[in-house]
Amino acid sequence: MYKYSDLKNKTVLVSGANGDTGRAICQQYLEQHAVVYALHETCAEQLHALKAEHPEGQNLHIVHCNLADPEAVVAIGARLTSEAGKVDVLVNNANVVNDNLFASMSFDDFSSTIDGNMFNTFRLTKEMLRLLRSAENASVINVASITAIIPAVGQINYSASNAALLAFTRTLAAELAPQGIRVNAVAPGMIESSSGKELPRSLVREMTDSIPLQRMGRSTEVANTIVYLSSSASSYIVGQTIVIDGGMVMR
Repeated sequence: MYKYSDLKNKTVLVSGANGDTGRAICQQYLEQHAVVYALHETCAEQLHALKAEHPEGQNLHIVHCNLADPEAVVAIGARLTSEAGKVDVLVNNANVVNDNLFASMSFDDFSSTIDGNMFNTFRLTKEMLRLLRSAENASVINVASITAIIPAVGQINYSASNAALLAFTRTLAAELAPQGIRVNAVAPGMIESSSGKELPRSLVREMTDSIPLQRMGRSTEVANTIVYLSSSASSYIVGQTIVIDGGMVMR
């Protein structure tokens, strides 16, 4: 893990922090000696384990928040205003997956995914805008997916929401760059996860055969890229989407 001295003591807000990638993001920011607010809506066992085990665990604040609830999001803004007075880094990592073939997909399946992946991102980013403006050289990183770029059968709702997120990223970057706030996105491909361990070996083999590096990605590799995008090492990168897929899109 590279060390970015400019991230020390910075205030970082990570949504969707309870999953494998979310936990890895929080851990990598703790490695940079940042103060991390980890938002979760469901089980937070991994986060509590990280807080107990990591030498910088005292800098991890685990916060329950339903991003679909405007009042809960406002409460997060009030807490950060009181405790930090600013947000240096916002990582929009929360996402909703509701797979089905288009012919079998209900309107609710489509709508709930769009709401969860796009509206919740809008709501949290909007609430944090004043706090981002209060920071020096703040940055926003939106976590999308390569499904925004290449077809993903059975994920038309997820693909559409992530494509919208990339467009949101570019336009928000254009609006906020003059204010010194950099906005970028990452688009991970096939990333290892604890739930993925239940997949049949034949399916995993088929998936990795489609990746030039011949393996699935790791959550830490996604987290490393996000940390880089929020550091001064990427100070001239604005409005971009970094694809983290082992070369899959290249094919």
